[in-house]
Amino acid sequence: MMKHSLIRKYAGSIALLLSSALSFSSACAETYVVASQNIAYYPHYEFSAVKDRGYAWALLEAFAADRGIKFEYVSMPVLRLQIELEKGNVDFVYPDHPTWTNPVNDNATKHFSAPLTESLVGTFVKPERFGQGISSIRKVSIVLGFSPLYWQERIDSGQTKLISVADNKSAIYMAQWDRADAFDMDYYVAKYLMQKLDDVDDFKLDPDLPVTVVEFCLSTVKNPELLLELNEFIASNPGLVAMLKARYNIGNARYRLESIQAGLQ
Repeated sequence: MMKHSLIRKYAGSIALLLSSALSFSSACAETYVVASQNIAYYPHYEFSAVKDRGYAWALLEAFAADRGIKFEYVSMPVLRLQIELEKGNVDFVYPDHPTWTNPVNDNATKHFSAPLTESLVGTFVKPERFGQGISSIRKVSIVLGFSPLYWQERIDSGQTKLISVADNKSAIYMAQWDRADAFDMDYYVAKYLMQKLDDVDDFKLDPDLPVTVVEFCLSTVKNPELLLELNEFIASNPGLVAMLKARYNIGNARYRLESIQAGLQ
């Protein structure tokens, strides 16, 4: 009995030591702050969520676990993202891209990762408006802070007006209530929301209206070496990337656009 008691005692001590070591290792892991726009953009990202924060979060968490580091996630207004990045209060901004501009900083001062994914952004209309052409679109609802450059010429000429709203749900409802002729949104975000909203029409992305494929990258000022490691991780783990995209129902944006252009929604 004494032997078994000692074994249990030592086993318990070892477990406690291992637990303490793991906790110490986690506490000592280098921590980086990743900031995103404070809007719900699920399934791509929603950093303000308590549990599941979307595809980008899941991929970054897998990378962090592989490298033995920690990421903290915060959400803030679009322009403040770049301000806090410049100040050094956040380490990374997501999403970002070398071709995007803002009044805060110059992209030449930043470093960008390879794309974590691509976004298919287009113009959604009610079924009865589908295929009527761009001249029928006088008002487009869109989340405040987003700049659809592909609409800019018509906006500048007064042919189309943007109606800015607080979030993606509001953009959909503006079109549902006919206060806008269409809404501008990522394909996968729109599909996710329309599956949850049972009081909206089956809006369709019209490929004859402005549409584009946008790459979502991670940007930094002071941590370019970690972006290189992230690029290597993504390139070396195509199976993981594919599994996460399947989990979040994010398909290949370019293939999806080709399918829609071929008449397959």
